[in-house]
Amino acid sequence: MVILSHFEPFGGDGINASEIVARKVAGTRSDLRVVELPTVFDDAFIPLMTEIERIKPEAIIMLGQAAGRTTVTPEKVAINWKESTTADNNGYIARGERISISGADAYFSTLPLAKIIDSLQKEELPVSLSFTAGTFVCNYLFYRTMEYLTSTSKCLPAGFVHIPCIPRQAVGKNGLASMDVALSAEILSRIIDVIVGGGR
Repeated sequence: MVILSHFEPFGGDGINASEIVARKVAGTRSDLRVVELPTVFDDAFIPLMTEIERIKPEAIIMLGQAAGRTTVTPEKVAINWKESTTADNNGYIARGERISISGADAYFSTLPLAKIIDSLQKEELPVSLSFTAGTFVCNYLFYRTMEYLTSTSKCLPAGFVHIPCIPRQAVGKNGLASMDVALSAEILSRIIDVIVGGGR
């Protein structure tokens, strides 16, 4: 079983592309446990940790929305820093501080990133590697999860994937990049295939 997490809507938007795409993929596969997480710094990680302990998955994919991106982007690294100009859904704005006072400066994804990028680009799918998950709740969740997996010696593929906004989020926003839900879902499903060896 693969855990696939997504975030609730935030920033006044009524939808979050990560939820729409996660739900669409889950409708086509039987090997996923979809988990919705609050877009809140201090609260995002606990529900995911609870599911990891309960299910003991073979892989974890954390999904988030990245406005302005034109490709699906698996993330290489989570950094030990939170800073934002946008409030989370509890109204908190991170002014610039470490996520973990005594923690490592960064943790790397344990997803097979090179294989994912190579396989999907050969299929001419719009996917590219990203070296920054930002400093908002996406990076916070990514960092906390990798810190937890490392500290508990859980050796499994885990990492974060950002997807573009979906077309209805771009309506009335001149120049905002978007990607069709079906295409984002196809790419995400192929990423899962690569991670679990093609099984469904």
